[in-house]
Amino acid sequence: MPANPEAPLERVALVEGEHVVARGTVEVGWLLPVGDGWLPVARAPGARVQSLESGPGTVWQRVVELELPRGTRLVRVESRPRSVRRTPLEHLARGAGPARRVIRQAYEVGLRGTLRLLKPT
Repeated sequence: MPANPEAPLERVALVEGEHVVARGTVEVGWLLPVGDGWLPVARAPGARVQSLESGPGTVWQRVVELELPRGTRLVRVESRPRSVRRTPLEHLARGAGPARRVIRQAYEVGLRGTLRLLKPT
C-alpha cells in the first residue's frame, strides 16, 4: 500500500460509475494495491459505499469513502468505447480491433485526502 505505513490517515472519497456515451458506455473504477495485486476500492477493508441517484445518461454511480495513509497509490481505470470510424473495406482489411479503450491513471493520496496525479513512468 503506502510507502510509509506510519503516515497519517486521510479520508478519501472516490466516485465510480457507468455513463452512457456515443457507441456504448464509459465505466470508471478505482483500484487499491494489495500485496502483488489490485483490489477494487469498494472491497477494501473499512470502505463505506453509498449509491448515488442515477440521472439521465447514468447507468449507476456510487461514492466510496475510505481512510488511507498519506502516500497510498491508487489507480483510476476508465473504459470507453473506441470511436474509430472506418469504411467497410478498412474494417475487413484490418479486422475489428479492440472494442474498448482502457485508460489507467495513477494517483497518490495527499494532505486532506486530495489526490495527486502521478506522471507515467
